[in-house]
Amino acid sequence: MELAQKLLSEIQFDLSIFISDILIPCFLALVFGGIIGLQREKAERPAGLRTHTLVCLGSTVFTIISYLGFSSLEGVDPSRVAAGVITGIGFIGAGVIFRQGPLIKGVTTAASIWIVASIGISLGTKLYYLAALATILGFLTLSILKYIEDRVIKLPNYVVRITVLEKCKEINTILSLLGEMSAIIKSKKYELDDENNYRIFTINLFSKDSEFSNLVIKKLSKFKEIKKITIN
Repeated sequence: MELAQKLLSEIQFDLSIFISDILIPCFLALVFGGIIGLQREKAERPAGLRTHTLVCLGSTVFTIISYLGFSSLEGVDPSRVAAGVITGIGFIGAGVIFRQGPLIKGVTTAASIWIVASIGISLGTKLYYLAALATILGFLTLSILKYIEDRVIKLPNYVVRITVLEKCKEINTILSLLGEMSAIIKSKKYELDDENNYRIFTINLFSKDSEFSNLVIKKLSKFKEIKKITIN
């Protein structure tokens, strides 16, 4: 009988506490995490809507556990749970970063997961205004600044594919000309077409020259050993 009474006392349900301390933070975690996740989903990134929503919700739940479950215990520091959440998020963020040739991709998505975790911790500690502000600023950073970055900061990316005769002796001259056209070469790929006795060079590069495509055609068309030039 005493055991049953003790068990009932431990599972007492207070509706007002449940709504204010648990339901509202968890619901807002789904909303705020979903806003950031939706932006990543639309950008077709490796971590999208579900991942960001779950990270935000999980961070909120762990934070609620830290101050509701451990705050009453003597000698226990509830903030250590939040610190553990931040450390764990690092492993998830590292999982979305990958290398593709000379490029490193997924760093921005890893950062968005990190900010979503901080939003969850803010909600778990009832810092609703901070969570809302971080969500708005995070969403604007991922959307508006991306537009500015693509239009103002980043140089246009080109892929130049040159098909030459296998015995072409001027390929070094051709490649050096590309480097002189206000271009930054990122990578070069070489293929051999034995059937047609061709060599195919694929060059990935940046150029700030708006007339780069026309300039390439004009400069390289004088080489008779070039059979085909494709620019994307």
